[in-house]
Amino acid sequence: MAIGDNIIKVDISKSDERIFASSDHISVNGNRIVLHGKDMAEIPHQTQVDIVAYFEDGLQFMWGVVTLSIPKQINVEIVSQVAKKEERRQSLKVRTSFDAKAVRVYSMGRLRRSMKTDTDIKIRDLSLGGAGFFSNHPFFRKQRITLDLSFLKQGFKAEFQVLRRERVEDRTDAAGNVTGPPDFKFRYGGRVLRLTSEQERLVCEYVFKVQISEHHKRKETLSNLIV
Repeated sequence: MAIGDNIIKVDISKSDERIFASSDHISVNGNRIVLHGKDMAEIPHQTQVDIVAYFEDGLQFMWGVVTLSIPKQINVEIVSQVAKKEERRQSLKVRTSFDAKAVRVYSMGRLRRSMKTDTDIKIRDLSLGGAGFFSNHPFFRKQRITLDLSFLKQGFKAEFQVLRRERVEDRTDAAGNVTGPPDFKFRYGGRVLRLTSEQERLVCEYVFKVQISEHHKRKETLSNLIV
């Protein structure tokens, strides 16, 4: 199967969900992707791998087998392209659950003053384009805030703009009876205003690992049903 030759980066993962090879020096020959680099991990011949190929306008998830692995080069024969190329910011989104902090908030007036804060939040989904999160703090729609996402990497901070706020309902049981107050008062959705290339890479790698993990869980469930 032919693969576009405008790939700008490739990440490779095994079933343990760890990205163990990544390169932005790529060449393509038919259904073969060649990663060039130095001090690359040596992978046993015919190892099955999960692949994400990054293009300027999107990304593509694939599966393949390693046909050559030396410190300066890894060759992978593509076995399956899971789906059509997907728009990058839409497809790179996963459900998650991590504690984080809002460390700076900006005023809504013309002066756009800011002040430090130390507000607990819970990240519920993450993508290149933004994040969903819970908090007890009443942020305003269109307000800019800085989030500390150190669960991705220590010191990772990014600026977001709040797009929506919803009040979280009380917890209920299967019969609809209220069992207690919610863990957080508000549910938010925000868009990221800017990411450095390094931050974008970290988000991509994290989302890829989560998506690969979910893929393996689905494969295992399907295998158990077949058995």
